[in-house]
Amino acid sequence: MAKLLICLLCCCCLVVEAHAAPRSADALILCYEDQNSYPWVMTDGSGLNLQLLRLVDESLPLQFSFVAVPWKRCLSGMAQGTYDGAFASSFKEERLLLGRYPQDADGRLDERKRLHTSIYALYRRKGSPVSWNGEEFRQLQGRVGSLSGFSIVDFIRAQGAEVDETSRDPLALLQMLSHKRIEAAALQSLRGDFVLQSNPELAARLEKVKLPLEEKAYYLMLSNAYVAANPAYAARIWDEIERQRESVTYRQQVRDFLARSQP
Repeated sequence: MAKLLICLLCCCCLVVEAHAAPRSADALILCYEDQNSYPWVMTDGSGLNLQLLRLVDESLPLQFSFVAVPWKRCLSGMAQGTYDGAFASSFKEERLLLGRYPQDADGRLDERKRLHTSIYALYRRKGSPVSWNGEEFRQLQGRVGSLSGFSIVDFIRAQGAEVDETSRDPLALLQMLSHKRIEAAALQSLRGDFVLQSNPELAARLEKVKLPLEEKAYYLMLSNAYVAANPAYAARIWDEIERQRESVTYRQQVRDFLARSQP
């Protein structure tokens, strides 16, 4: 029995060592959500976030590998060290336990290193009295739907509204709204508009409230393990994101992508 226990302990140690063994600093596995999030990531492997990160990859002595997974799994995988980074993540204080955001010299969140900025909007059925006046929901009698695990959920709850986050598919969420399973839906504006433009039957029944709910910056988060082991590399990656996002090359890519990919 003693020998068996010793063997089991040795095996466990080997597994832990193998799991904890750091990957190369210049070869990163980055995860992102496996749903269309127009225009940032698409299920066909296109998207402006991917194009921006490929420019970063080409400009630094790095190699990025991209993996599409459900968003909650992406964040938990980064926390566990399965992935070296996750994108695109808005800032939530509790996510500081999962990984790192870019910071300035004073240790504050550095919005200059963002991948992009997105606006959240409220969608409702045409003829519905539900609205948002810039400060509070008006005539809201039911739940507001949101994609599972997304940061806008906290904002909605802070307004005293009940949230339904049973869906992680924006098309399914807007179908729930159309079928009166929820009273309104909160989605990133470009994403929600893309779904409606791609589905005329939904667009005939739903509309977007004019005033935006919230504007958020989105970042590449890097794992705690990667930043701790490679602080200089992490800083170079975030610096290069800022540089490439403002570059002539990327700006042209944005114009080209938006021009060709509208449904």
